[in-house]
Amino acid sequence: MAVRYYGVDVGGQDAPDVTIGTSTGSKDVELAVDDTNLAAGTITKRQFVRMALKAIEQALDGDTGI
Repeated sequence: MAVRYYGVDVGGQDAPDVTIGTSTGSKDVELAVDDTNLAAGTITKRQFVRMALKAIEQALDGDTGI
């Protein structure tokens, strides 16, 4: 798959508000997912991404600079 970009502008709250593409959409908040290094195995690439998103959410909760 290479890199997929997920983007949403301020105010977006639901899946229809998110753009998904192969290049930046210049949205207010973007996440670039590169799955080329995700190992194949017993869990899917989607599960790896979900685990990473949970880690990012935890880091965001503890970030006092935002």
